[in-house]
Amino acid sequence: MQGALERALAELTLGPEWSEGDEVAVESWIERHGLSREDADYLRRGGLGGLLIYRRLVRLNLREAIESTLPLVVAHLGPVFDEYFDRFLAERAPRTHYLRDVSHEFLAFSAPLWASDPRVPAYVSELGDHEALQLEIAAVRTHPKRATQQPLALDARVDFIDACRLVHYTHAVHELVHGGDRTPPRLEATHLFVYRSPDHEVRSLKLTPLAAAILRRLLKLGETLGQAVRNACREHEVAMDASVLEGTAKLLADLAERGAILGGRSP
Repeated sequence: MQGALERALAELTLGPEWSEGDEVAVESWIERHGLSREDADYLRRGGLGGLLIYRRLVRLNLREAIESTLPLVVAHLGPVFDEYFDRFLAERAPRTHYLRDVSHEFLAFSAPLWASDPRVPAYVSELGDHEALQLEIAAVRTHPKRATQQPLALDARVDFIDACRLVHYTHAVHELVHGGDRTPPRLEATHLFVYRSPDHEVRSLKLTPLAAAILRRLLKLGETLGQAVRNACREHEVAMDASVLEGTAKLLADLAERGAILGGRSP
């Protein structure tokens, strides 16, 4: 009977709302989960009121977890957020033990549905990805690096900090700011290097397509600096001339100053 009671409580907490005074709904809920006579009698005598308070507290905590970590998504969804929040709880429900991960689960459930919902602007999924990325970068556990790093060189790979990511969006979602303004972001191919600064702030640097291609090869493919620049230039049909090498050197120096690059290492 313990399992039946747990399933009943889960539905009561995460499912559609109904009041204690709705006798038809109460009896249907009791019968649907096969509660024992003792449990059913307790609920009929007034025990249900405390459970409904528990429902409100649980849902409030989950809602606040999403609102605090995805404030722009919630704002740009407007009233539609309430519908998707209810659907998320009723159809999937959080499976994590940590409130900080509820937002990721909400996005994983909702994003595929948003794609076919004309009420949801096309940029909201990217906005969700970007806000979730801030959480991910902030929570990355850093691993000890080698005490000595080599200087950057064309024949060496580049060591980045663990708390960094390279992302690409079709909208300039990084320009949106908190507040009541729901102006849509500009439709613009956007390449960002997102990282955690030495003072533990999550920041982003907008990149040109060529710079993004170079960093992608350094970060994700593990190419040496020379290979990354040469292959990125070939990819974008750009001559690997002095201006490209100078621009790359300035970019890497900037990232090193920001604390995102640790140095070079042998291939």
